[in-house]
Amino acid sequence: MTDWGDLTEKLKRLGVRLGSEREPISKSKLKVSVDRVVQGRFLETALGAVFSSDHIYPSVHQHGKSKIKPGKEISRLAQWARLERFELADYDDFVFIDTETTGLSGGTGTMAFMVGAARFVAGDLVLEQFFLQNPAEEGALLTALSNFCGEIKAIVSYNGKAFDLPILNTRFVLNGMSSPFEGLPHFDLLPITRRVWKARLDQCNLGNIEHHILGLDRDPDEVPGYLVPEIYMDYLHSADATPLKGIFKHNENDVVSLAALFSTLNDLLEDPLGQTEAYASDHVSIGRLMGSLGDEEMAIKLYESGNALGGDSKAQATALLRLADIHKHRGNWNSAVPLWEEAASSNLVFALIELAKYYEHQKKDYNLALDKTLKAIALNLNLPETAQPRQLRRDLLKRKIRLEQILARQIRI
Repeated sequence: MTDWGDLTEKLKRLGVRLGSEREPISKSKLKVSVDRVVQGRFLETALGAVFSSDHIYPSVHQHGKSKIKPGKEISRLAQWARLERFELADYDDFVFIDTETTGLSGGTGTMAFMVGAARFVAGDLVLEQFFLQNPAEEGALLTALSNFCGEIKAIVSYNGKAFDLPILNTRFVLNGMSSPFEGLPHFDLLPITRRVWKARLDQCNLGNIEHHILGLDRDPDEVPGYLVPEIYMDYLHSADATPLKGIFKHNENDVVSLAALFSTLNDLLEDPLGQTEAYASDHVSIGRLMGSLGDEEMAIKLYESGNALGGDSKAQATALLRLADIHKHRGNWNSAVPLWEEAASSNLVFALIELAKYYEHQKKDYNLALDKTLKAIALNLNLPETAQPRQLRRDLLKRKIRLEQILARQIRI
């Protein structure tokens, strides 16, 4: 629940006046321009000047506990994104993009008033934050951004496919310009981040990933994303850029976090068993990913490791079932059955179901198949009343009836 009192106080500390608190701007009132608030300069373009705040991070920079440049070839991450493999040399032509916009819902009426873009130049991560002092400068901002992104080979974003890039491409079109991003390979890190860490983390927003994965905690007085549009609108009214300092810092951290997260994900997927900090749920999640990419042997190793790590009964149960499933599809019953038995000893319904199928169809031991089915039914009765357990219960009852009929026919014979 939002504490509106605390929120109001935070806005006041940032120098933001909202709604009825705004006063008409006096011509004699001193205005604070953006170049007096943040370090930067005005870039001249064919469509006018635009303000940009520039930053340089050496390639050895640590963002929290994470490197900002990967140390391994970009293979697995590219495979997941359904792109061709990239060499490390290509990485200098990747651009990391994050926008701050006039609204959070997108649409043609939404403008990107700040675009943070970074790429590696001569070993350093060079970050430019192009800023829109007023809507009339949009053409200049887009021109400067396009110049910065010349000859890029790929885009890296966080939810950029759904939000940032559609907004930017629309603004280029509305200004009668060609977008430098159209048709480029795009690494949107949000889906892969969820794939790898959602089982362990409740939320996969960038702030939570920074804290738990990158080892970075933001300044508590930094402007949160949901306040950004209101603060910018206040700036357009007041011409006081003072509160924008927190937005520049917020955007800067977002872009550098993109580089650090790409580096972390890339090196993790290239060597998932070589991490110093290991979690069972992570190994199981990455094992599923490796299986989907066709590397079943690595998936097996990760499931085995996830089960051995312990400390997470749900992850261990999932590891056992997925390991058994691989052996089942290979016809290796001698390896699959002990795994199902181990999982069933922890009262896992699906392990009992697999054992019931095995004893019915492979061993023709209908008594043992019925025994496993009855145990599964008893466990299923204790599950929360949702659609899946109801369907599962119906399936189990059908199996029970079928097995009882088979056994009854055997007795008559």
